[in-house]
Amino acid sequence: MPALSVVMPCHNRAHDLTRVLEAYERQSTQDFELIAVDDASHDATPAVLANYRPRHYHLRVERLARNAGPATARNRGLELVGAPLVLFAGDDIVPDADLIAGHLAAHAATPAAEVAVLGRVAWPADMPRNTLMTHVDGPGAQQFSYAHFIDGAEYDYRHLYTANVSLKTDFLQANEARFDTDFAFAAFEDAELAYRLARRGLRIRYAAAAVGFHYHYHTVWSFARRQYHCGLMAHVFARKHPALAHDLRITKTRMLAGLAAVHLPDRAWQPGRPWTAWVEDHALVLANAYEWTPHALLDQLYVQVLDYFWQAGLIDGVFGGGALAARVRDAYAAAQLASQLADFLARAAAAGLPLPWPEPRQVEATLRAARPMLLRTQLLGRVLPELGRRAYESWRG
Repeated sequence: MPALSVVMPCHNRAHDLTRVLEAYERQSTQDFELIAVDDASHDATPAVLANYRPRHYHLRVERLARNAGPATARNRGLELVGAPLVLFAGDDIVPDADLIAGHLAAHAATPAAEVAVLGRVAWPADMPRNTLMTHVDGPGAQQFSYAHFIDGAEYDYRHLYTANVSLKTDFLQANEARFDTDFAFAAFEDAELAYRLARRGLRIRYAAAAVGFHYHYHTVWSFARRQYHCGLMAHVFARKHPALAHDLRITKTRMLAGLAAVHLPDRAWQPGRPWTAWVEDHALVLANAYEWTPHALLDQLYVQVLDYFWQAGLIDGVFGGGALAARVRDAYAAAQLASQLADFLARAAAAGLPLPWPEPRQVEATLRAARPMLLRTQLLGRVLPELGRRAYESWRG
């Protein structure tokens, strides 16, 4: 029996999966097995897994009949684990030569059943890293919070990153732990499991020496989509655990229905297409323009744009994605994102930062035009807008 089982869900990674499989050949210890669960990929991933012949470890391959998401794939992998330790790793994580040894050593040092070991995830040196990627794993911490971690310290349920984390198999089995398959996207299914296990005593200890390299290139477009999915899944998380409604901003999101009720767009003013799509596209074009141009203003821009798309997912989750959700997103785009973008354009111009449009002042004017329209009403003149503004400022605080 191996000392550790690696469970690795796979989906449409044929282009880079061999690199991952070969990296496990170079582990400083061979006392492990790799369980790869293909989540109904529609590329050559099944063939890559079926044809690979490992020389220094045992590889077991399973294939799901239909695409069901990483939670289902990990659950299937868990059913096949035969080792006392299970390491969850991503199919885009290339292990450092001492990854397995690092997890084994950390568990030997902390043998208590409830202690999980969180390894480090880092961008590889041989993959280009743009400003967005530096931000989300650095000051922004929208993807991982390693930049703020201390080796050997313990962290809460939010940081059970299944890109590189190991647990005692007996602890999982004793608590009948399984990932909740209601999480359709790769977002919060790991934190939700950790939240349940924390009630049973789970502790997550960080071991910086157990490193996996993250071969997953991101642009602001792809990461904004990820953030939107995170917002959707945050709603699922809170629905299952209502005590987290405040922490996950569900309560505040429900309050945005009032914002939509008093926000009356001026159809004659709209810039030739639905307002929300226009401002979202301009936000992404703006942020994308600095992919390879570091600047002191960028972190704040990334925070604002990425937080907006998280909130957009929450809005669609809370309000069901229907007509009310669309009205709330329209109002929120005007109240939050348009205002933030206009302010950034002014600061960027003052700092001499190039802007991606031939007439940026016209774009700024269009964005600022949302402010006098914000919270308009034909019934109460200026009174209701002022009350609405105060309520919104209170929401932001």
